[in-house]
Amino acid sequence: MSSASSRALARPRASAPSASRFRGSRRASALFARRRPLRWRDSSSSRDVAAPPPVPPPIRAAASSSSGFGGPPVNRLDEGAARERVMRLASQTAQGAGALEAISGCLASMPGATNHRLALFRFPTPKSILDTVALNLHQPRWVVAFDALANAPRRPGDPPFCFGVTHPAEVPPAEAIEPGADPVAPAVGSVGFVCRLDDVYHDNKEERLYVTSKVVGRFRVDRVVADHPFFVAETSEVFDEAIGFGEDDATGEEEKKALREAETRAWALLLETERLGRKIADSEKTNKSALASSTALDYDARRCSPIASERPPWDADPPAPERRAELFSWAVARRCHLTEAEHLRATRTTSTRERLELVIEKLEEGVRFLAAVSAVEGEAGEGAEARKAEAEAGGFVERESDATEPRER
Repeated sequence: MSSASSRALARPRASAPSASRFRGSRRASALFARRRPLRWRDSSSSRDVAAPPPVPPPIRAAASSSSGFGGPPVNRLDEGAARERVMRLASQTAQGAGALEAISGCLASMPGATNHRLALFRFPTPKSILDTVALNLHQPRWVVAFDALANAPRRPGDPPFCFGVTHPAEVPPAEAIEPGADPVAPAVGSVGFVCRLDDVYHDNKEERLYVTSKVVGRFRVDRVVADHPFFVAETSEVFDEAIGFGEDDATGEEEKKALREAETRAWALLLETERLGRKIADSEKTNKSALASSTALDYDARRCSPIASERPPWDADPPAPERRAELFSWAVARRCHLTEAEHLRATRTTSTRERLELVIEKLEEGVRFLAAVSAVEGEAGEGAEARKAEAEAGGFVERESDATEPRER
């Protein structure tokens, strides 16, 4: 016998798994038995026909997804589904990938208003300090960017991250720009407002991101560091000049006196506006509750009032003394209907007194208008009373005291 034949005989032959390896030969035989296809008997003939394979149900896209991805509809506020959507936008869209790269530079510094690298959002209307900025975002670039700002790691006690809104007087209008593009870069030296994130949540059904923020300061553009898919700029904070700390004490006292007079004048005009609004709303011939509510003093104006007794004693976070006058000027400015040019002037100035003088002119115009409306309403009311008295004297209208007594005609 040859060596090849001996090796072939010595080599163990592969065999099927033994049923003894399992518990019970019958179970093993059933496990390894070849399953036969199901068969059914055709009623028209005596032969067996193989059963048709089952038809899988059609795959339907989730009702909450407009992108065509299949799966069951998710909860509108499901954080896991929102995270998957953001990751999909950041990895599968050009805007999302660019936004993730651009916003990373803003997250490299400490959060809060002291972070001078800001993503700039083009807002269509002028905003002021103490205002609330609400955003309804659906473009991939902004969804990815604001989600990164909201979920960036922070130490306990750190403030939220901020972003910037440009002034509409210094950027082209939104309708002149195609969606998803910012073709005009902000100029060096242009001003805007710093917004602090307060609340961010996803709506998975509408595939939108809702952002609520508050304006906490102003910025000036020093240089633009990124331009796709939005602009990111290195900025510097803008504050009003401190008064009373100059080298010449006499000059400082004069400026403080002028500022105090401007604040007192603005506060008196606010009180007069509120009084006239209530008077017009309470008149018999008018129903102007909306006017009364618009002329009433808001909480921010009261907590920043130049009169200490007018400030609410329950304010747990009163404004800092060195910024109280500046915040009061903005609390008044946001009530006035300033044009874009006037609002830009109020934004650029670093003099609280100059900003107050600008809004005092608007308040005086408003007081004159309300006084004229009140006078007209008063004359109309007096004329109606006079006509009613003449009609009663002529016997054409019953007097209220005689309404229940019979009278001869």
